[in-house]
Amino acid sequence: MEVIPVRVLNLNNKPKFLGKGDVIATCEPVVDIVARPQEFSGVQHLQSTLENLQILNEEQRTAVRKLLNEFQDLFSTCDADVGRCNMTQHRINTGDHPPIKQYPRRLPLARKEEAEHLVKEMVDNGIIEE
Repeated sequence: MEVIPVRVLNLNNKPKFLGKGDVIATCEPVVDIVARPQEFSGVQHLQSTLENLQILNEEQRTAVRKLLNEFQDLFSTCDADVGRCNMTQHRINTGDHPPIKQYPRRLPLARKEEAEHLVKEMVDNGIIEE
């Protein structure tokens, strides 16, 4: 067994202790990688963002354009592009107070169809599950 030094980052609020000789990971050879190119489909979105920066001079606009192009995969381009992060766990400290509980309320008939459409859209985009 080959020893490979690794850096470890604790993203939890509780301390973790690693003893000497503890196995923290195993490695396996990669058989196949299917790379999907990250294409920025929001060219119009980028253009409209730049048009809203009229207070900047041309040099500043060029710098912003370069920055947006460099990190384009980090920006949302549509409502369905919400992103995901599993790097950390969030917690809301409410102190001694119990969570707020509310009973579900019925939607007015006029909004029910719109709500069903939005739920279907979020299910189709993988944002929520039924």
